Amino acid sequence: MEPAVAIPMADKGVPVVEVSVSAPSHLPGGYIFDAAANGQTFSVTVPAGGVSRGQTFSAPFVPGGGRHGGGVPASAVPEGRWKDGLCDCCMFGCCHPALWMGICCRLALLGQVQNRLRLNWLGERANPGDQSPFKVLLGISPLAVVKSVLFSSLLQGFIDPSTGLPIEGSPYWAITAVNIAFNFAVIVFSIYAILLSRQRRYIRERSGIPEKSCQGCEDCCCAFWCGCCTVTQMARQTAEYETYVAQCCSETGLPVSAPQLQFGGTEIV
Repeated sequence: MEPAVAIPMADKGVPVVEVSVSAPSHLPGGYIFDAAANGQTFSVTVPAGGVSRGQTFSAPFVPGGGRHGGGVPASAVPEGRWKDGLCDCCMFGCCHPALWMGICCRLALLGQVQNRLRLNWLGERANPGDQSPFKVLLGISPLAVVKSVLFSSLLQGFIDPSTGLPIEGSPYWAITAVNIAFNFAVIVFSIYAILLSRQRRYIRERSGIPEKSCQGCEDCCCAFWCGCCTVTQMARQTAEYETYVAQCCSETGLPVSAPQLQFGGTEIV
């Protein structure tokens, strides 16, 4: 952070400290986000004309002016490294809520991570009034279960019980083709939700984490080959499960008392 410069506030004669803030991403003028300095949160309003990612601009430091009240603690995300490995899914035990969310309701867990990062369900920076990604992705998840039950029932009706084979002339193979296409669509969407929304890459870039394997396509490989491990690792990276109990049904997967995320020592998402 740049050295703070004190300037007088004309109406009250109280000095206001201005600090240098680095824009977390491309933001329009008037957009408001929280930052942290000296262990305190404050609200930052993007100047007219907007800013580009990484651009530095000055903002008044008014402690307690953050969107979630004064003195909100910040949970520092490690710089330059993941907290743990991709396969450390059972780090907090085999009954940990985040683990089972990743196994049984992967998209909903992704929505919780997106809420922590202030992203929408497409992985883009959320705007006021945007639907909660947790609710959107939680609503999509049961469709896969309903689909499986529906297609299984339909296909079972076109199997000859005496031979166990499809009845000749029945639409068995047509329904099977539709089922395969639907399964492919679900897989593609899951990869899109993790990869194309730049979720994993977003966390890596914000935390300064370099790729270690499959240079240029590490995020793609993780999303394609081990989506469950990828989502649960992102969940552990963006939460302090050692301190705060994970929750299955909350918007962020954490108690309301959990601190906001802090990147780079100053910025809170």
